[in-house]
Amino acid sequence: MRKTRNIIFIVFGSLLTSIGYDLFLVPHKITPGGVGGIAIVLYNLFKFPFGLGYALLNIPIFILGMKNLGFKFGMKTILSIILIFLFSDFIHYVLKPPILTHDLLLSSLYGALLLGAGIGFVFRGGGSTGGTDILGRIMNKYTGLSTGVSILIVDSIVIAIAGTTFKSFDIVLFSYIALFVSSKLVDMVLEGRDYARQAIITTTKGDKVVEAITKRLNRGSTLMKGIGGYTGMERDVIFTVISIRETEALRNLVQEIDPDAFVVITTAHEVLGKGFRPRV
Repeated sequence: MRKTRNIIFIVFGSLLTSIGYDLFLVPHKITPGGVGGIAIVLYNLFKFPFGLGYALLNIPIFILGMKNLGFKFGMKTILSIILIFLFSDFIHYVLKPPILTHDLLLSSLYGALLLGAGIGFVFRGGGSTGGTDILGRIMNKYTGLSTGVSILIVDSIVIAIAGTTFKSFDIVLFSYIALFVSSKLVDMVLEGRDYARQAIITTTKGDKVVEAITKRLNRGSTLMKGIGGYTGMERDVIFTVISIRETEALRNLVQEIDPDAFVVITTAHEVLGKGFRPRV
């Protein structure tokens, strides 16, 4: 049942993402960062199909991030990328919808709402839409910058490229508006307004789980020893704090390593430390 739900989330999220791009962002050259932004530039400059460009640009990024993704997360990410490719080009070349509004502000807002909701549902299904999220993790690993800051840097570079290419400050402004709105909506779709999760994992394979958390999620953790109250047997107890976007990835990696592990994930109201911004 959970697998079916996850697939539905990924398909629905990919469809919403494609609609947001094709109906509102691509026609007006609004580039909210990431691979999608580069694909929008390529389409408007050379008429290179947006969906195909999105998929092709994601291939080298996906290969670079394979070690950090995990099998299940990687397969779901591939599914989402393929669906966005198919949905986007089908909408554009087969359905051929008219331009719904010529107002750049409305286009950036409508596109961002659909994009944010779509990406949020894909994350809830245990995958990602590729691109910026993978690059953010890679930059975090090799530069020490937080994933959030890394993603912002990548997106800002793409928006700057678009603004320079199209010689329009308006494009830069409305692209940042779309980026801000979509990123906020992703978090709201995932888990309301809460921004972090704390997890306590009881397992017999503590070292492997800690290693996976470090390498795949680029998160720190605390490994302790505990005694089962019922069995009296010694267990490893791991404490870690993750972002809400990483919740499904944590579940998957623990399940892969130790299917018998006991996992409790709860809301962290505020986190002070490396990798998390102060709550405002």
